[in-house]
Amino acid sequence: MGRAARAVARALRETLLTIAALGGAACIVLVILAFAGGYSLVMFKTGSMSPTIPAGSVALVREIPAGEVSVGDVLTVDRPGSLPVTHRVTSVAAGPSAAERVITMRGDANDVEDPLPYTIERGRVVVGSVPHLAHVIVWFGSPWVLGGITVGAALLVTWAFWPRDPAPAEPRRPKRGRRRAAAAGAIAVLIGILLPWAPGRAAPATAVEPDSTRDALTLHSDLPEGGPHPLDAELPLHWHLHADATAAPSGGELTLTIEGRGDPLVGVAAEVRSCDDPWSAGECPSGERLLRSAVPIAVDGAPSELLRTPTPVRAHLRIALTARPDAEAGGDEQIELTVRASAAGEHRETGTGELPVTGSGPAGLALAPAAILIGLGAALVAHRRRGRRREGER
Repeated sequence: MGRAARAVARALRETLLTIAALGGAACIVLVILAFAGGYSLVMFKTGSMSPTIPAGSVALVREIPAGEVSVGDVLTVDRPGSLPVTHRVTSVAAGPSAAERVITMRGDANDVEDPLPYTIERGRVVVGSVPHLAHVIVWFGSPWVLGGITVGAALLVTWAFWPRDPAPAEPRRPKRGRRRAAAAGAIAVLIGILLPWAPGRAAPATAVEPDSTRDALTLHSDLPEGGPHPLDAELPLHWHLHADATAAPSGGELTLTIEGRGDPLVGVAAEVRSCDDPWSAGECPSGERLLRSAVPIAVDGAPSELLRTPTPVRAHLRIALTARPDAEAGGDEQIELTVRASAAGEHRETGTGELPVTGSGPAGLALAPAAILIGLGAALVAHRRRGRRREGER
């Protein structure tokens, strides 16, 4: 290799190692803030806080005692057996003990307050948020992306530690080995912190034709028929439905129900919202209303009513589906959901198909050390072979 090519390769290698080291250092700082300052990240799966915090945002939150909570704060409150809720505080009252407070909250996009007050000792106040960052985190959950990161990290570590013939015209850099070792550790930290935040990515939804062409009632679903549509515990699978009963006679009713069948271990929760106009890019142009909070759906086949409204009418629903927080990723458990619409004596139905749980799972955490060990192992083997070859030439 010529001197110019050697210099370019060295500059590229040092640049990549520096970027990896900076990324690892940033992750270390975030870990310190999380443990020492009570900071953490919250991903927003719905638009209940729009337009302040739209769906798909990631917020930085800080844990505070209940005594510091004030009206107007955007607060994250933990709920036993369910996902946390992040809404704006509308009232604060004394609790059963000196350390507790009873608060009420409401999402900025909601017309009414949350159904029940919350009794808390601590909460997490939102410090700031970044729109659409949650979608990037979901992208990192793709098996192809995780595999690419692992292979890339292994190649970078291998390249950094690969034995090289000394260049006689160039001065030695005794600290380079330390820099490579530090960068390798930083890569491990960077991957190790990214992986737990990498939920599985739901299959993209595409429009399908209505399952009936009768005039009195039609029902559209944007989920491809048959599935599977993977579920995650953090970011929801959005299922948009459009029921058109404008041709139904006045004085009647349009009803929409949902039912589930399958394994209760999945524990699918469904938050249902309606909109006066069709949903666009996950947002409601006007008239968004919460019809059902994010509570688990029974899987006994019994229907649960979502909407009942006089005809003629159009209904635009968004159902946000999430798995139970402790559901095991990659397991065999799954359920199927069916929505049924009725108006003017006509009935339509559409379903999700299979809904398995997805995610990085515990095995994903092993990718970070595996990438480093693969790279170091390859470099060590090459170093030993080169040493033996040199001994044979003497």
